[in-house]
Amino acid sequence: MVSNARRPVSLVDSLKVLFYASSLLGLVPYSLREFFARHALRISIVGNVWVVFNMVGYSAMYHLATDDYIGVGGGEQGSLTSAIGIFIIYMEPLMMCIDLLAAIINQKLLIECMERLEKVDAKLANENITVNNARIQRYIVVILVLVLVFESVLTTYNFVKFAEAYTLWSLIWFITAFPTGINSVSRLWFVVLVLAVRHRFQAMNSHMDELAGMLEEHNERWEDELEIEKHEIPMNYLEKEIFTIRSHRRGVVHGMVPVKKFSSSTKVIDVKPFEKKISEEKAIAQKRSMFEFLSFDKYMKVDEKLDKKMILVCRTHDELCEIGKSINSMFSFQMLVSMAHGFMAITAQFYFLYCALSHQSVPVLFRSAQVPQISVMLIFYVAVKCVICIYVCWKTKTESQRTGVFMHHLANIVDETHFYQIVNHLSLKLLNHQLNFSACGFFDLDMTTLYAITGAITSYLIILIQFNLAAIQKVTNSTTTANETLTTVAPLLNQTTTAVSTALSTYVANP
Repeated sequence: MVSNARRPVSLVDSLKVLFYASSLLGLVPYSLREFFARHALRISIVGNVWVVFNMVGYSAMYHLATDDYIGVGGGEQGSLTSAIGIFIIYMEPLMMCIDLLAAIINQKLLIECMERLEKVDAKLANENITVNNARIQRYIVVILVLVLVFESVLTTYNFVKFAEAYTLWSLIWFITAFPTGINSVSRLWFVVLVLAVRHRFQAMNSHMDELAGMLEEHNERWEDELEIEKHEIPMNYLEKEIFTIRSHRRGVVHGMVPVKKFSSSTKVIDVKPFEKKISEEKAIAQKRSMFEFLSFDKYMKVDEKLDKKMILVCRTHDELCEIGKSINSMFSFQMLVSMAHGFMAITAQFYFLYCALSHQSVPVLFRSAQVPQISVMLIFYVAVKCVICIYVCWKTKTESQRTGVFMHHLANIVDETHFYQIVNHLSLKLLNHQLNFSACGFFDLDMTTLYAITGAITSYLIILIQFNLAAIQKVTNSTTTANETLTTVAPLLNQTTTAVSTALSTYVANP
């Protein structure tokens, strides 16, 4: 019982909650029975049919719900604003269809990716490097709860605020939450897989940092004992010279004899020749003392185990980079569409929120902007989905680049020529094989992209507001001109009318 309780959680076990939620929504085309019995991903024909059925069903019901709720299919709105609104609204089921089709296409790649991650865990476990997959399980639960809360609150708030009649058919509006929910869960799969790669980079880096700390602690612990007076060790002249140099290299300067400048007045001291006759007991004592001195040498030598460990770390780093590239290829197009939708949805919601706060008319497709609470919550929800993906990719890329730094830090602590050569050779491989996440090659998923998107949203908002103010000013000027014209023409019309009336009266009285 104790061993089972302490057994580390595998990656597949940590994905149980996400797998069951995805199977319920029809997102993953895998066998539910095989996963429940063997905790493994297996391709299933029934699962693929279930995904296709949900894709068609959700798309049809989403169209019916939006058409009945806001009249998208009315056809009387031909302005550019209405066209953009229809595009943004129908982009959500389009993203859902892309996610479901990608899940069907990449189902074998996902299974291969999971198997490769499990092999990496086995290799790391052989080197006493453990990966905490329980953290991924906690992240999944927290994010799924947040998705459920946001989808429920936004859908219910819109229904209560704008529904004209509460009937059984009007409940179809809640179907609109499924496409956005499926998009969020699909983004969660990407985030979880990238997090899994990042945690393995962190485990290797932490292990090397811990190993360097242990060696450094060993060196500091024996630092005081290295301060050994040379006269306490019975050595001949040549041995004293060698160990004086070694002490100087270690920083033990008290054993060095100051060198005096030679002068003519200096007295020459006769040096006695070295006595070759030495007793056997004294020779054994000298060898024992030298062995004890070398055994406590600060510059402890490492064997081939550390070299093999560094080679394993380099190969594992290479494997994790390949896994990361495979994950990026599976979700690259989805990330591109998701970032485009987030940019357009946030910009449009901010603009029409401004229009609503300035008491201007808002198109029916964006009437949710009339309620500031809904607008702020929707903007925050869409922004968080984009930011989480970008942030996780950026942190994983940064963590992969830190592996070479930790490796060189360990080499600095070991301070051996052979180990330096091994680390320099391996660091070149790490430098030439970097991990990067991109959206179909258009832009990288890192913090620079987040900064660019934020700047683009701000710029477009300023441009739209300026156009809006110009239109309002134009309408105001037209109204003012019409009023001034009416004010000028009205007296003339009154005088003309009076003159005509007088003439007609005169004519009738005197025919």
